[in-house]
Amino acid sequence: MKALVSQNKATKVLSLTILSALIMLPSSAALAAQKHHRHHTKHAAPQQVVVYKDEMAMVPVSTFVRNWYVGGHIGESRTHDKRAPASSDSVTQIGPGWTVDLGYQFAEFRRALFAGELGYTQYANSNETTPGFNVASTQHFSTYLAAVVQYPIVNNFNVLGKLGIAYSYAKKVFSVGTSASANAYSPYYGAGVSYNVTPNAALVLQWARARGNGSTGSTDLTSLGVTYNLL
Repeated sequence: MKALVSQNKATKVLSLTILSALIMLPSSAALAAQKHHRHHTKHAAPQQVVVYKDEMAMVPVSTFVRNWYVGGHIGESRTHDKRAPASSDSVTQIGPGWTVDLGYQFAEFRRALFAGELGYTQYANSNETTPGFNVASTQHFSTYLAAVVQYPIVNNFNVLGKLGIAYSYAKKVFSVGTSASANAYSPYYGAGVSYNVTPNAALVLQWARARGNGSTGSTDLTSLGVTYNLL
């Protein structure tokens, strides 16, 4: 009888142990899953930040800034002047000249820079002579308003082009004391290359022509100068 009672007690203890184990098993599994999730989250967070930074690095940033600029250039001018009527005199057409300009860069498209430019050019006088005597001297200058396009090519070098309208003026002064003048509005155009010495300064080699008319003649200037951005 005592053996039977002891067996029943042992059976009850074993049953309670098994039941407790079964109850604790889901809780342990849930706790382990929670720890695993926290561990995974800690390692995943830096990866999300890296992806975000990479995506931000792919966004293009424009560096174009609208700005004013000034320029000064000196070089060789060539005037295509007329002789006095019914004269076989020679005319000196080559000499020193200079130009100054003020411009505004207002747009950029596909790496090309667009600007508007106002300038003044002084050309060398053309002298009309006969052997041993100066018959007349003609003064030339022009002002212009032009659109300018500049495009980068390689190693800080750029090509540029200009197209606009010029006001040309010519005054012929004869040695005998009389004079005559003429003016004209005509096309203005030019081309050249520039080299960016600094982000704000560039060397410019260019050729430009004010077309003029039959009275003023056309005038050219091949020059070397500097432009500077007024930021």
